[in-house]
Amino acid sequence: MGDLPYQGTSADYAIMAKIFESTLPQVDGASRLSDCLQVWDLMIRCWNSEPEQRPTAKMCKTTVTYLPRCTPTPANADHQIRRAELLENLSDLEIWKGSLGKSLVYLEEALLLYQGEADSRGIASILQKQAVAAFRHEDYDKAREKAIAALELFKNLNNPLGVADASLWLGRSLATQRKFYEALPVLEESLSIYRMHENDVGAAHCLERIGAIQTVCSEKEKALLTLDEAVTVASRSGDRLGVARALRSLARVHECLGDFAKATTTYSEASRIARSIGWELGMLNCLGLTVSIKMRLGDYCEAEDLIRGSISIAQQGGLRRLQAASLWELGKYFQKRSKLNEATAPLEESCLLYQKLSFQDMAKRVASTLVEVKSSQGDWNRTLFWHDHIIAMCRSQRKYKEVADHLELKSRTLVKAQRYDEAALHLEAAIVTYQENKSSWDWELRKLCAIPKTVMKWERRLPYMKKLQRRLPHLVTASLKLPIPTGHGEF
Repeated sequence: MGDLPYQGTSADYAIMAKIFESTLPQVDGASRLSDCLQVWDLMIRCWNSEPEQRPTAKMCKTTVTYLPRCTPTPANADHQIRRAELLENLSDLEIWKGSLGKSLVYLEEALLLYQGEADSRGIASILQKQAVAAFRHEDYDKAREKAIAALELFKNLNNPLGVADASLWLGRSLATQRKFYEALPVLEESLSIYRMHENDVGAAHCLERIGAIQTVCSEKEKALLTLDEAVTVASRSGDRLGVARALRSLARVHECLGDFAKATTTYSEASRIARSIGWELGMLNCLGLTVSIKMRLGDYCEAEDLIRGSISIAQQGGLRRLQAASLWELGKYFQKRSKLNEATAPLEESCLLYQKLSFQDMAKRVASTLVEVKSSQGDWNRTLFWHDHIIAMCRSQRKYKEVADHLELKSRTLVKAQRYDEAALHLEAAIVTYQENKSSWDWELRKLCAIPKTVMKWERRLPYMKKLQRRLPHLVTASLKLPIPTGHGEF
């Protein structure tokens, strides 16, 4: 037995990184699916926290050679024959890579195969993983639904650790939806099972989530004790992700208690561990929270240095999500310092990068910051461009209530720009969209009546349809069943 493979390198997960970078040639006749499953099992055992339970580093390195060759369908077999276990494992790989869309596709395929075989254990496992994937995709309703379904199956199968896992993600989903008093007993049940089975990794995860809830519920002294225990348990098991996660939540408690020095030190330690294991989301969370503290204390130079250092780390390591988040932080930093001209470039780069990564909701948030910046400058054309850009993204996501919300916000900008006729039409468009989606809209009528009326001499040469096309972004109303294009919104 030996050390963790590639121990001492700058990235402890070098094997996984190598696999991610590898090509995926067709499985040849000598590579059977059973062999592939053994390679997966070997890879999992290579990351066991107990040294005596790990294979040698030499054995673990074989996964780099063989795992990329394990595609779901062997070349020498009927292409309709697929193994659900391998599809499930490929889903795990995509989750580690951050490719949630691909992961969900694999999980759906595997679920159908397990259902065809009436394999309850397989179905429960897939439902659990679908809950995790949905949670990471910020679809908390779906995450809760899948976790509940998995929980019931695991109970029927008398699988206590499965019950604990499903309860953990059910509790996390409830807490994220601010249903804290529903989440706590679910997480405490999960914690009890993990402790009974001496599963320190699961116990640390539960403790961290319970501590975070206690912080929000104004039980900060209790949260300190819970999170200290989470750090201890995670450290004992060698779970560095668990340590980083618990430290991040612990730093948040110190911040809430006004101990900014301790909070900054703890965030820094959490960020260091997150960087060492490649936990990109942890790094960007810690960055944003630390910068917020520095700005609050007036340490502007140090805040800017932190952000620029993070951008450099992201660029060197190819951490594109961290890069997008850091650029957004830099733009917000310049906005708060009233350096609006300097804010534009990093914000635009961040928005574009988030879109390339398919993080549309984050791209919309950055675009909203650009709306604020351009509005503060009185640059109405660019402000309207970013309004239209957000509306186009909402429409592409079929989030029509958000479309209406942003049409209403755009109408406010048009009023400020003294383009009252266009403001009225956009507000009317918002009302129609609210109506079509059965949302409350009566309060918008008061705003509509308050908009000054103008004589639209510049429009008299245009036919009626052209008048509307000049001013309504992609609107389909009860009286006009044609999509109306806009000149903005493409980026």
